[in-house]
Amino acid sequence: MYNKLKSFCEPNKLHCACNTGCSLFNITINKNKNYKLSKILLPVRKKLPGYQFILIITFLLAGGYFDNTACAQHLKNITGKITDAQTGEPLPYVTVFVKLNNGTRKGAATNFDGLYNLSIPANIATDSIYTSYVSYVPARKLIPKATESEINFQLAVNTKMLNAINITPKTYVNPAWEIMANMVKHKPENDLQKLKSYQYQSYNRIEVSLTNMSEKMKQRKVFKQILPLMDSLRKIAGDDGTPILPIFASETISDYFYQNDPLRKTEHVLRTKSNGVGIEDETLVSQLVGTTFLQYDFYKNYLRLAGKDFISPLSDSWKTFYNYELTDEHDKIDGKEYYKIEFKPKRTHDLALVGVMWITKDSYALYRMDASVGQDANLNFLSKVRIQQEMAQPDGTTAWIPEKTRITVQIAALSKSTSGFICKFYLSNTGMQVNKEYPESLFKESLVMSDDVSKKDEDYWAKNRHDTLTAADKRVYQMIDTVKNLPIVKTYAALAGMLINGYYKIGKVSLGPYPYTFSHNDLEGTVVRFGGITNTHFSDKLILGGYLSYAFKDQKFKYSGSVDYIFSRKPWSQFGVSYLHDIGQTGYQYESFAINGNNVFNASIRNGQISTRGPFFQNVIKAYIQTDLVPNLRARLNFTHSTFDPLTPFEYHDPEDYEKVYHTYQTSEVGAELQWRPGIRLLQSSKINKRITVGNGGDNPTVTLRYIHGFKGMFDADFNYDKFFVNVQQKLHMGILGKGEYSLTGGYIPSNVPFTLVENHRFSFNTMRFLEFASDRYASLTYTQHMEGLITNSIPLLKSLNIRTVAVVDILEGSLSTINNEAFRHGRTIVDRSLGAVPYVEAGYGVENILKIIRVDFLYRLTHLDHLNGRGELPDQFATRVTLQFRL
Repeated sequence: MYNKLKSFCEPNKLHCACNTGCSLFNITINKNKNYKLSKILLPVRKKLPGYQFILIITFLLAGGYFDNTACAQHLKNITGKITDAQTGEPLPYVTVFVKLNNGTRKGAATNFDGLYNLSIPANIATDSIYTSYVSYVPARKLIPKATESEINFQLAVNTKMLNAINITPKTYVNPAWEIMANMVKHKPENDLQKLKSYQYQSYNRIEVSLTNMSEKMKQRKVFKQILPLMDSLRKIAGDDGTPILPIFASETISDYFYQNDPLRKTEHVLRTKSNGVGIEDETLVSQLVGTTFLQYDFYKNYLRLAGKDFISPLSDSWKTFYNYELTDEHDKIDGKEYYKIEFKPKRTHDLALVGVMWITKDSYALYRMDASVGQDANLNFLSKVRIQQEMAQPDGTTAWIPEKTRITVQIAALSKSTSGFICKFYLSNTGMQVNKEYPESLFKESLVMSDDVSKKDEDYWAKNRHDTLTAADKRVYQMIDTVKNLPIVKTYAALAGMLINGYYKIGKVSLGPYPYTFSHNDLEGTVVRFGGITNTHFSDKLILGGYLSYAFKDQKFKYSGSVDYIFSRKPWSQFGVSYLHDIGQTGYQYESFAINGNNVFNASIRNGQISTRGPFFQNVIKAYIQTDLVPNLRARLNFTHSTFDPLTPFEYHDPEDYEKVYHTYQTSEVGAELQWRPGIRLLQSSKINKRITVGNGGDNPTVTLRYIHGFKGMFDADFNYDKFFVNVQQKLHMGILGKGEYSLTGGYIPSNVPFTLVENHRFSFNTMRFLEFASDRYASLTYTQHMEGLITNSIPLLKSLNIRTVAVVDILEGSLSTINNEAFRHGRTIVDRSLGAVPYVEAGYGVENILKIIRVDFLYRLTHLDHLNGRGELPDQFATRVTLQFRL
């Protein structure tokens, strides 16, 4: 009977689905009750005698065809989630398997969210389940006896594997090279940049957590209140995971539109929700880290990560920077085969990535990417950066668009007594449409917030989330609620906000900026200053501010007060008035086109030997109005009346009446300014009383035009004059060469004025003496090249210290009209302050990233080496500059 049944079934290709009981006869057992038995038994009935057919029916009944008892007794179904033990991030593409008696394996792979489902047959060789994934330590766990089980893994990074070196013979031809060459060849048809336009709906989720909390930190009062929550943290982390303390979580849904030729893009934020410690405006989070922030195109030669350019493993120069290994030529995903290639940088300190990617076999397109910044990369504070991406091909095109992206950023502890941070970003794109026509009006604003963007509606999220929150995800939200309401946590959050913003909020008033609190200089001695500004708890339109300081040497009070009013946030429009009574410095008066004010720098120049910088007492009344004409163009109109009362000897002879001498003077001027920042994003917030901008459109320049006219006789002003200025500044990302920064300024003053009202250039030139040169027409260029690790990554000692090199050049071409130069000769000094026909040039080199925060520049004065000062002294030809900076 057995042989006859076997001889019938094998040629008819009937197989057993559950590999049990009936497998001896290789007959397919279908668990679907709707499947008709006659589809299998009819051909059997035609070929076998009646009694044998009856025996088959009897066997099938005993074997469990109708109730599946045999299969249920032997099959085990295992589900679970695999995460990184340290960060808690889901690990996609991990192989999960059991070993079979015949020496083979049965396995499954985790999906993008780290989830797997594995049906385990009866003929396993061991009672364990295993995991395997590149750069992680393999793991093993016992299989429970239950039919349905959940087994979660927390995998540890295999540092030895990451540092492994492969040695191959010179004659070796890497099979991955041909695949990579074809991939580069097919970039034009696979890259989404070929599309005329595209759109999709995006869902992104963000989580920020504290991790690696030191024992010293746990003893602090704030964490003693949190320690009872540690049991919940351990449950979230898993048996082998590192507990992390969530402090912020958010979700955002938005529609994203992109158009080529001309390049336009816009994001319409539909809904956002967030919960976190110290979050002032939850809608800002969705604007700061929306869809645009999470977009990465690996087909580009460089990827912008943390403001730095990382070499893409799909770069046109892939063979120059990376080593590749074809680990599987027939890796199957959802029934389709892919090339699986591992890669790592040739020089470990380069800004490059390490990981694994999957490439389609038909079109050589990128399908999946799992890439991390190498542990030895020349970066500060970031101990881990990882990008996981899965692509999709929309209908009607050969191009591929990211469907799911996950980014994990781990920030190392600044000291042994603090903690680190983990930031997780998840992006899912659905409803992709390509090559549609869009009206120009759609791109009028780069960021649009819906009217009900922050509406509380859990039903909306349940219906519109692109995935489902797990039980662990829900515990994260609950834990944040508990943590943020602890009084001590609120205090720490306020202190952290002070460090970032410069102000400490107390109710309706924010005190600061704190860098100005104490200063010391040779004229005033020790100075103590107390200041503040109102916040949105006082008013979201009216802003009151000011400060009061006292100098112990000259025993004088200095003070300031201001009133600002925001009459529109879209477009941003405001006006204000202020009054100031304090010391000014001629050497730091002008040539300031900083986009964002630097409180640390402005506070630092109030220290030291200010008597050499042309100090003077000033009373300044100022009024202004500004508005955004369009999102990228800001207009500003100023009126300023000021007095000049010098603290060092000063006299100015009127060029039209030499007998008239000024020892003090007053000015009244009106200024107009236009600033164009193409590509900038203006963020909208009703809870922060200042114009917030992000980025400047990649490498786009910022252009500022400024005109000033002085009115003689207005409020007893002493001079008529005109001033014209233009400034262009830009940051240039240059790939492996690093990043360049330049500021180009031109100025023209066609009027007769004291030297204190022309341009005194010490502001940007470190080897120039204060008040040494002045111009009423000039052009200046300051340029800095941050070379990252281009040179130092090849020098062992500097490589281990993560030292980076920097180059500097500053050039000034300027002149002083005869009438203004004669005023110097017959006025305060006989020294010629004009550059004449010789440009001023200084150049230098430096090293940065010393102890991660120190930069040292060595600057050389290359021209005007014989220019004497009033005491007949030659200038120094060399200067050293030490600065503190925070650069990743």
